[in-house]
Amino acid sequence: MPPRRKPVVVKPSSKSANAAASEPNDEPATTVPNRALPKKEAELFRQVLTLYENKQFTKGLETVEAILKPFPDHGESLSMKGLFLSCIDRKPEGYAEVDRAIEKDPGSHIVWHVYALTLRADKSSFANPRPFSIQDSLNLLTDMAMLLVHLRYYNEYAQARLAILRTQPRLRKNWIYLAVAQHLASQHAKADRTLTHFEKMLREVPEGEFDLSEILLYHAQVLEEAGQLERCLDFLQENSGQIVDRTAYSVQRAHLLLKLGRTEPAEWAWDILLEENPDSYEFIRASVLARGADCDSKTDEGRAAAVKVLDLLAEKQPRSLAIRRLTLGLASGNEFETRASRYLTDALSKGVPSLFADIKSLYPDAAKRSKIGQLVEAYRASLESTSTFGLASDSDNQVESTAVYLWTLYFLAQHHSQNGDQEKALEILDAAEAHTPSLPELSMLRARILKRSGDPVKAMGAMRSAQQLDLQDRFLDSKLSKYLIRADSLSEAEEIAGLFTKKDAPSPMSDLVDMQCLWILQEEAESFSRQGKEAMALKRYHQLFDIFTEIEEDQYDFHSYCIRKSTLRAYIDMLRFVDSLRSHPRYVAAAKGAIQIYLRIYDDPSAFQRPALTNGAAAAAEKEVEEQKRKAAAKAEAAKAKAEKEAKEKEEQEKAANAAAAAAASKSKKGKGKKDDTTSSTTKKEEVKEDKDDSTNKADEDEDPMGEKLLADKEPLQAALKFLKPLEKEAASLVETWVLSYQVSIRRGEYGLLLLIVTQIGKYLLALAALRRALTISPSSPSVIPLLASFYKLTATPTYQTSQSELVQKTISKAIPTLLGEVTSIETFLDSVLQREGDDTRGERLLAVAEAKVILDGPGAKEESDELVLQILKADQRPSLEITIRGLMYLTKQKSTKVDEYRTQAHALWPRARAFKTTLEIEVEDRENEEARKRKDEAREVEEVRD
Repeated sequence: MPPRRKPVVVKPSSKSANAAASEPNDEPATTVPNRALPKKEAELFRQVLTLYENKQFTKGLETVEAILKPFPDHGESLSMKGLFLSCIDRKPEGYAEVDRAIEKDPGSHIVWHVYALTLRADKSSFANPRPFSIQDSLNLLTDMAMLLVHLRYYNEYAQARLAILRTQPRLRKNWIYLAVAQHLASQHAKADRTLTHFEKMLREVPEGEFDLSEILLYHAQVLEEAGQLERCLDFLQENSGQIVDRTAYSVQRAHLLLKLGRTEPAEWAWDILLEENPDSYEFIRASVLARGADCDSKTDEGRAAAVKVLDLLAEKQPRSLAIRRLTLGLASGNEFETRASRYLTDALSKGVPSLFADIKSLYPDAAKRSKIGQLVEAYRASLESTSTFGLASDSDNQVESTAVYLWTLYFLAQHHSQNGDQEKALEILDAAEAHTPSLPELSMLRARILKRSGDPVKAMGAMRSAQQLDLQDRFLDSKLSKYLIRADSLSEAEEIAGLFTKKDAPSPMSDLVDMQCLWILQEEAESFSRQGKEAMALKRYHQLFDIFTEIEEDQYDFHSYCIRKSTLRAYIDMLRFVDSLRSHPRYVAAAKGAIQIYLRIYDDPSAFQRPALTNGAAAAAEKEVEEQKRKAAAKAEAAKAKAEKEAKEKEEQEKAANAAAAAAASKSKKGKGKKDDTTSSTTKKEEVKEDKDDSTNKADEDEDPMGEKLLADKEPLQAALKFLKPLEKEAASLVETWVLSYQVSIRRGEYGLLLLIVTQIGKYLLALAALRRALTISPSSPSVIPLLASFYKLTATPTYQTSQSELVQKTISKAIPTLLGEVTSIETFLDSVLQREGDDTRGERLLAVAEAKVILDGPGAKEESDELVLQILKADQRPSLEITIRGLMYLTKQKSTKVDEYRTQAHALWPRARAFKTTLEIEVEDRENEEARKRKDEAREVEEVRD
């Protein structure tokens, strides 16, 4: 086998060795003298395959050892031993056994199938796929082909599929496999020829057959991606009668007409689609394009033209809200006011709770944001006085119900909260709750406003009030769990989440991990990190990482399934989705959090070591960890006991039924034999079930429930790379990917991230490459500024100048001016950053420059740095809560004398934020919150008694 790096841990293939054993071998295998086993060992080998199917890896290993004891050179048994070893985290031994198996029996398809499974589990070992030919074992070729597409070796996949087709040209699926492989390898002309030949071979296909319809639509997709638009359009027209999915046919045909510039037929085609779905934004935008306008136009003339076309479409589709909503984004001035007024009053009169979420995307435009606020404030005043909206037209001024006033207040509270005026939002919300105190949406909004104000504890209390108003609503339970976690009340959060998890699960969290609940893992990881519990934070981040790995591996089953079911277009979409899977915001957040923890461990390992047992504190901490483990084990044991009890009751019922059947059968002539068979069968079932349960319990056991092993990793940079490499591949368009890449690269001294096997040379060149990528994506990103200062400082040290070759120094010396732009020195660059206009990133720029100055000049720049951080609070516009808290954290980390001054000023700007309150203030506030909660609970109990 090829040399391996540290293997990737993934689940075994769903296509088992047992399945491989049952597949027909289309080619005569080389006869190996020791392949045939005696009857006893042959029966054991069949048990081995069954044990692998049932994931009883430990027992399977014991059984295969029993075969190898008298037959140590049996290749198929050696391969199964290697497979079992790799499944129980003894991968190096397992790979060695598979290598031995190939040497002993190179003609066995089982041996080669196991080899493919190990390659799939260890992606890094498959860097150089071997060439394929029709002389290869067909089973091996098929398994390897699946592995090739799974690992995205598309050219080799096409070669393998061509070899298989030449061996079995009469199998219909092989033609489809080859066409898909050629398409994935960007060989569109070959894919077109393959599909054309396949379609010509078909005879007497029933009208309306789904498989043929999907193949024809897939063929059209291949033609369109190849740029053959005219031919694609003709192809669709010729095969129209055989295509079942009429919507897909019509949409693709309309797109083709638009791309070819045939405006009149395109208008007609999109109008028909709009009749079917008048609220499709895709159809509306395309229909506007077909009429010569563009909804994405940046000019006033272009936007005005788009509005005219939308008005025309609105006349044809008067019930379409999407058309009216698109118009709001394009209109301006008085025209916007008129249209917005109509849109808002229609929604408010109908009591649409999601109205604000619908129009929130208009708020970046300050003029539109202000006008919307003025309109709704006017509605509120008019509703309070006349119960109408107070519109200019008397015919539109109908008397509204009291519920309309409530939803108007609800909208206004969201409006002011979005504008940053949380106190005004709470004031309006008080009026709304006085009007209708039993509406959960109001309490949920209060929780959101308090969260934005920086008080997660009171936000949690408000969300609890919302949940109490409707105890059957799972959405409210989920929201309460999230707010409890943000208030660092993790045990209560898991208890609430446990309301809708499996009752027989060891814990709610274990079931949530099984259900791939990403948000709760991310929220808990961030909570643990805030509390300084880095071990558990890493545990949650790794669980998130494993979920994404599992999602990636789950696609393996679809490489054959989608071809069998002819869902080819969906299959291509799935592959492309998985290619950017780890650009998902949840993975990006998890990677960022985990990498930052590992970097802190690398910089200061002593800060994460357990204290020596010199006093009772460390012993108490150890005792607490053990107690948590004991509780988790007790919960798991209780769940297991409950499950066993239920299983036992079920077994007793089955035994009673079997006994009754056996008694009835014993009356017949062969009753006794049947009874013995029944008893034997029942006993075997019980043994298999018992073994399976034991295996499952062992597999489910978590060897590191508290994350201590993750925290004690001796190679934190290698652990950080585990999270970083997928980001570099699948989220390369994000600035933070390359910020993290720089932070890891500049600390490394052995291996480069871009496969440069160098020492200190790679460290600087890779850091330079990361900086360039970050600046290419966003030249003005504040997060890159401290990195530039760091790189400038490191390349000016004597260590750098003595360790680097002249060529490397020249390369970096030429690159630094290009990083700084038009200025010639890093100091001038920092001054230019401070002089940039725009308040949106002012706070971030001030903090970034403050960090950069300390990096460049050390303690001598602390005073200037502190003053820059204090300027964050002195802007005309109040800084965001996030950047204000980051400023305080930075000063605290630097042990600045300005911490108290900063906290006082920040508290004046954010009076509700707990981050700027003293410990005493927080204790008093928590006591008051607890007392208020008790009073509410008592009042609720009194009401329940009365009811």
